[in-house]
Amino acid sequence: MNTLKYKGYIGSVSYSEPDKIFFGKIEGIDGLVNYEGESVQELTAAFHEAVEDYLIFCEEYGCKPEKSYTGTFNVRIAPGTHRDIANLAAEAGISINAFVKRALNEAVKHPWVDPGTLVQGYGADRPEPAMLMEPEPDSKYGSREILRLSIPRKDMAFAKDLARRLGWDLE
Repeated sequence: MNTLKYKGYIGSVSYSEPDKIFFGKIEGIDGLVNYEGESVQELTAAFHEAVEDYLIFCEEYGCKPEKSYTGTFNVRIAPGTHRDIANLAAEAGISINAFVKRALNEAVKHPWVDPGTLVQGYGADRPEPAMLMEPEPDSKYGSREILRLSIPRKDMAFAKDLARRLGWDLE
């Protein structure tokens, strides 16, 4: 889906062929705020204006300028995936709910990290693929770079324990 971003808000972008117009709405809020424009520039300006108007409206009427979420939602998955999650949670000594919360928090924190990847990191940028080479003569070891390791699921608990013993910060 194409989106616009402004002041932390996301707006949808759609096009109506019969009307020859771009249109959208502010996502993630209680209520409906639409905008439209005949060009991308007009649509972007209308979206910015809609966000500003929405914020003014919320201030005037004393409402929170965001959508309220309950923190509960249902996810339908394949029975085999459900079994795998239950097994992994049991191996980790936690509930399925705790396992899923942890996985979702990691996915939100690091949207570029592949599932099943153990990460030690100190930055938000996706690492470039590594090349094996001899270090430069003046290079220093112990830099605080991201290290990305793909670990088979069956070895994940062992790898995490080993990383902790080595003093690595795990994210």
